[in-house]
Amino acid sequence: MDSLKILLIEDVLIIAKDIKVTLEKDKYAQVEIITNPEDARVSYASNDYDLIISDINLNAEIDGIDLVKELCVQKRVPIVYLTAYSDAATVTKAEQSLPFAYLLKPYNSNQLKLTINLAMLNAQKEHQSIEYDEKNVELLNALTRREREILFILASGKMSKEIGDILNIATSTVEKHKQHIKEKLELKTLGELVNFAVSTKTVTID
Repeated sequence: MDSLKILLIEDVLIIAKDIKVTLEKDKYAQVEIITNPEDARVSYASNDYDLIISDINLNAEIDGIDLVKELCVQKRVPIVYLTAYSDAATVTKAEQSLPFAYLLKPYNSNQLKLTINLAMLNAQKEHQSIEYDEKNVELLNALTRREREILFILASGKMSKEIGDILNIATSTVEKHKQHIKEKLELKTLGELVNFAVSTKTVTID
């Protein structure tokens, strides 16, 4: 599978470089670092990205949320917001630029990759206009947190080995979880699992 091409908008260079190293490990993604809104506008207009990661506080004339809204007028891609704040006003403002995922600092590499995969899944849901199924949401509650993590990463297009790498577990463990998921949801194929995950309209694994 081709690695994701990501535009990273982060004004603190040491943080940006750490994210870049994390995501480019094992060719998970290609990351371009941008530290200010003007360069972000130029880069986004001249390149095709699969996803944007943006800090909300850019210490500029515009915050990350408004910048992303502006960029996505040109072309809409999945968004991951990074922030040290979780106040209701910020979350509400961020939600207006769905599909999105929202990651609070500090976070680890597994949380970052999982959040990216959730953002890609949310984009898939919107593109396919999958109808919400309340019954499936109830079934989802029968899964453990780990099983939900695996289900949503699986639905975003990752194979068992990739899921294991993201979650730091063995491929054989991923396969066992997949079997348990199928049994609990009474599903048989990978396609059925993907459709189930998409139909829940879930944006978080909590």
